[in-house]
Amino acid sequence: MKIKVLAIAPYPGLKDLLQQVSKEDARFEIDIEVADLKKAIPIVASAKAQSYDIIMSRGGTSNVIRERVSTPVVDIPVSGYDILRVLTLVKNSNSKVAVIGFPNICRGAAAVLSVLDFEIPIYSIERAAEVPATLQKAFKHGATLVLGDVVTVSTAQEMGYNGILITSGQESVLEALSEVERIHEVVMKARKNEPLFGHILEHQRTGVLVADSQGVLRYANPAAALLLGYEAGAMAGMSLAGIEPIWERYLEEAALDAALPVRKTKWFNNRQLHIEIIAPGATEDRTFLIYMYPLEEKAKNRFSSNFEVTDRIGTFGQIIGSSVVIRQAIKRAAALAATEKPVWIAGEAGTGKHLFTQAIHSASPHKSDSLYVLPCHQLTDIEQESLLFGSDSEPGLLYAESVGTICLQQIQHVSSQLQQRLLEAIQAGIAPRLIVTSLLPRKTLIKKEEVHPEFAHLFTDSSFVVPPLRDRLEDIGDIARVLIADYNSQHGKQIVGVRQEVLDDDLMQRLWPGNVKQLTIVLETMLAFTTGHYLGPKEAKEGWLKVKDTLQMEASNHNSVINLSGTWDQIERRVLLEILQNEGMNQSKTAKRLGINRSTLWRKLKNMLQN
Repeated sequence: MKIKVLAIAPYPGLKDLLQQVSKEDARFEIDIEVADLKKAIPIVASAKAQSYDIIMSRGGTSNVIRERVSTPVVDIPVSGYDILRVLTLVKNSNSKVAVIGFPNICRGAAAVLSVLDFEIPIYSIERAAEVPATLQKAFKHGATLVLGDVVTVSTAQEMGYNGILITSGQESVLEALSEVERIHEVVMKARKNEPLFGHILEHQRTGVLVADSQGVLRYANPAAALLLGYEAGAMAGMSLAGIEPIWERYLEEAALDAALPVRKTKWFNNRQLHIEIIAPGATEDRTFLIYMYPLEEKAKNRFSSNFEVTDRIGTFGQIIGSSVVIRQAIKRAAALAATEKPVWIAGEAGTGKHLFTQAIHSASPHKSDSLYVLPCHQLTDIEQESLLFGSDSEPGLLYAESVGTICLQQIQHVSSQLQQRLLEAIQAGIAPRLIVTSLLPRKTLIKKEEVHPEFAHLFTDSSFVVPPLRDRLEDIGDIARVLIADYNSQHGKQIVGVRQEVLDDDLMQRLWPGNVKQLTIVLETMLAFTTGHYLGPKEAKEGWLKVKDTLQMEASNHNSVINLSGTWDQIERRVLLEILQNEGMNQSKTAKRLGINRSTLWRKLKNMLQN
């Protein structure tokens, strides 16, 4: 009889690795889910009725599961090989590195560092709750990049820093499966079917939630689950802040005065809800009682919710690079974030204007409110006006509650009349923080008469340009390291770096007209061909061929015929970009095809991209 195992992978790549290994071993029947720490609790709770023999997980998630179940829990270890791979990935990084994790990770890291004669500070934790304070300590001592488990990396990212996950390799999974077999042979514990929750209030139309002092749900009736878009019985153990970050602020307000309920109106799952929160009891063991019921369909422009940024919002610590130009841009943006001024961000496509927008919002006094990003080039004038100013029955974003920042992408696609109205709203002090972006610099758009001059004048002292990647080629190595770490965690690979010849002779010899976004696409394509620990010339060549095929297919799909209208400079720009894309961004092949030398091509492209 096969051993029935529930494996809970804290990150997606571990699921892929478990699936691969389990296919080759007939001893086990393994169901695999992806969840980390307390997010694993609903999965474990629903799994009780399925009589699993063993549960497998890793690190802090294993500890959380052990507290909830009587089923034996086997920890997937982090081996010396796993730690060595990550240390190899960061060995040439310009960032100051620290290791933060549970004892199993720290012991392994200490052993490997000793053998390699590396000096990297190590901070050991016993519980997930210790992570934020430990990270603060590491950052205070100069660390800018942390290595650790999922909870360490995710918390670092929430605090605005980069983290690299120490993933478990195949040898670690095989070791864990051996331990599963050993435990199964020694002891089999009886499973008890425990009721998850009673049926109190199951037929109540008002949604009822009960949360502990940390905002973790202990109870949710079916009405509450329906209103928030979840299945009944699946919400216990969820963090309210994880469902929607605004809940954290609501609970903080409720905790300030237990005698008075906090009342809010908020849109969840495309429905406007009235929320009432009561916080009886002492501070130490406080319980939050939350009541919800839907309001009539009115009082908000529901279309605007499509443009709210609800994913984790980026910070300045997540903008990668140590070059002078990118550090100057970050310094300028951070200084503006601390003010109430409207901000103008210019930069070519793919340079990272959206990440800078998020970082400014995250560092602003209004970071607890919502960020809305409107792609003006995709919206009609009527849609733009409705979203910003609303109508008689629907208020616009400029007047809505809890709007902290509005970003208007490609401001040149906003009509002059609407820019004039925005100018009046800003001058009257009724608008939230406004960020506008453009592909061309502000002064260039004024000269071309593509923006209202008085509106553009508002940004005279509050604009900056995000540098193109060709001006900071030295950052490609650091960008690649972070992309590799993310790729490993998503796809279960153990790639530790890019060969130096690929960096020096290939990636750093390109102009990258699509900037960081294009580099990301190219690198991910190359990584898909990488089967070993390093991305080498062979994988780079295969990746470029694949990207070239994709570009040519897109050109074919769009019936790529050069538009010969406009000035000579405009026609030349289209021809150069078309041939450069067809040749897979290879400058030597492009120059040969055009019948010019490479230095002439470089000069033309540089002038073209700067104008």
